[in-house]
Amino acid sequence: MFTGRGREEVAIQALNYGADQYLNKTGEPETVYAQLAQSIRKAVKTKQMEEQLRESEEKYRSMVELAPVAIVTFDLKGVVTSCNTFVTLSGYSKDEIVGKYFSKIGWLRIKDMPKYLKAFSSIIRGKVPEPFEVIYRHKDGESHIGKTYVSLIKKNGKTVGIQSIMMDITEIKKKEKAIREAQEKFERLFMNNPEAADYLDTDFHLLDVNPRFTELFGYSLAEVKGRHINDVVVPKDKMEEAEMLDKESKKGYAYYDTVRKRKDGTLVPVSIAAAPIIVEGQLVGTVGLYKDITMQKKAERELEESRRHFQALFNVMVDPVVIVDEKGKFLEVTDRVEEITGFKKEELLGKNFLRTKIVTAKSKAVLIKNLAKRMMGMHVVPYEVEVVRKDGRKRPYEVNAAKISYGGMPADMVVFRDVSERKKLEEKLRIVGRLTRHDVRNKLSAVTGNTFLAKQKLSDGHEVLEYLEEIESAVRQSVRIFDFARTYEMLGIEELAYMDVEKAVGGAVSLFSDLHGVRVINDCRGLTVLADSLLRQLFYNLIDNSLKYGEKISRIRVYYKEAGQNQLNLVYEDDGVGIAKAEKAKIFMEGYGKGSGYGLFLIRKMCEVYGWTIHETGKHGKGAEFTITIPKTSENDIINYQLSRNR
Repeated sequence: MFTGRGREEVAIQALNYGADQYLNKTGEPETVYAQLAQSIRKAVKTKQMEEQLRESEEKYRSMVELAPVAIVTFDLKGVVTSCNTFVTLSGYSKDEIVGKYFSKIGWLRIKDMPKYLKAFSSIIRGKVPEPFEVIYRHKDGESHIGKTYVSLIKKNGKTVGIQSIMMDITEIKKKEKAIREAQEKFERLFMNNPEAADYLDTDFHLLDVNPRFTELFGYSLAEVKGRHINDVVVPKDKMEEAEMLDKESKKGYAYYDTVRKRKDGTLVPVSIAAAPIIVEGQLVGTVGLYKDITMQKKAERELEESRRHFQALFNVMVDPVVIVDEKGKFLEVTDRVEEITGFKKEELLGKNFLRTKIVTAKSKAVLIKNLAKRMMGMHVVPYEVEVVRKDGRKRPYEVNAAKISYGGMPADMVVFRDVSERKKLEEKLRIVGRLTRHDVRNKLSAVTGNTFLAKQKLSDGHEVLEYLEEIESAVRQSVRIFDFARTYEMLGIEELAYMDVEKAVGGAVSLFSDLHGVRVINDCRGLTVLADSLLRQLFYNLIDNSLKYGEKISRIRVYYKEAGQNQLNLVYEDDGVGIAKAEKAKIFMEGYGKGSGYGLFLIRKMCEVYGWTIHETGKHGKGAEFTITIPKTSENDIINYQLSRNR
């Protein structure tokens, strides 16, 4: 009746209408105007309702269009009648969705269609279906999870369609999965933890315990659930400590070694670790771990006892002893070190021996070299150094050391033995031996001279000549013994150095004034060995032995050959009668042989000093052969021999 858009237009139309009524009808003006006013009010009210309805419809459409959920309507045949913008966010346009059967929409999985059909069937029968989940695909192939609600669309009380509202719950599902996996992981870690574990609420009441907790403390979950943890496992004298630990665990990670009480009342030493469980910034409980440290405590007591025993033995040792780390820093020294050096412990401990004046510069080099070898696991034989007292006096010491573990780290325990008295005694013995040999040699020379004069005065065949010859033989034997003593006394005194074997053999040959036609072949060019000046004596004794006992000897040869990668054979051979098989095992024994019995014995001792071995390898009747085996490296990992390329 009134078509104006605003209230003013409606009112004008109403006034015009009222005027027409007044002109066409008769009656009292008041009645006409009252009817007119009533008509105007009714018209205005109707228009307001129409506007409100239109505004509501527009708001609803805007809300549906912009809603963060997918809203799709179907007619009763299953044809899509509308969809909101959210649907198009899946990559499909409205034209690809509206007007199609819902089963033909590309973003719905075929396997999810029965869920829709079941929901449609239920709601048409008047039963509100439960929300259900479906998988929908973006046009680019990416899958999402949606939770779907369906409802009827009615108009004037009649069902005209179905509405589907679907929420994207992909992220929610991911979070739920992550939470579920985290819970499962926590459960596995908790229940399968090799240490006893408990799960407490925010007031430290027990919610759960793992099997190891039951094993350690004797309580099942049913016995302790809901009880305060301190009332279960804390001894009375440890309550204050436990309350402190509770407070610390609420703040963050807490760790403590203490004792706890079992169900039977016995105490067990444990290491406790506790930490709060925070969920979305809120404290929801506490988890605690109890590690049984009974064996650890026992080991610690035994270690401490061993340490005290070691310290006691360490301090009462007669010889001075120090312990240094792998770089040479003093970790421990005995009281004897203070006594013999004058240096106080505090002057040494914590300092590297290289930065102290406790040994000479030469000895420092030897000490650090051997320390490095022991740290690498190599064996080092005892060696000598010079220790310097604080007042500057020097004394020789023999060092014997071993690699040990000290404070869990590799270290070197070094024992110093004073050899100054031994050195003096050895020097005295050398002087006495030298003087004795000199004097006795003079006396033997007198015996030899007088024997010669006596023989000159006797006629041939005189029975006294036989006695005089025995005297001369005894004198010669005595001279050989003195020569042996002089050589043997020198063994091991001279520092080893690399010696040219070819020159050593040549020097030995030159000591013989007459080889009686025997040819010596020296095939040792290019070979140097770690030895001393006695090497010449070694070859001299071998040549002398061949000349004396080879009988039909005409040739001597000295040569070498490699025996694998790690050793070399130095061979001495002659073409004499050789050595009988039964004699081979005895010839190197002291005193055995046709002469003085010291020639081959001395050779064996020389080889031992050098770290070599010697065997007789010849065949009886074809000549003697002595094979000296030289390892590539010594016990101290020093190269024993070198071969020149210019052989």
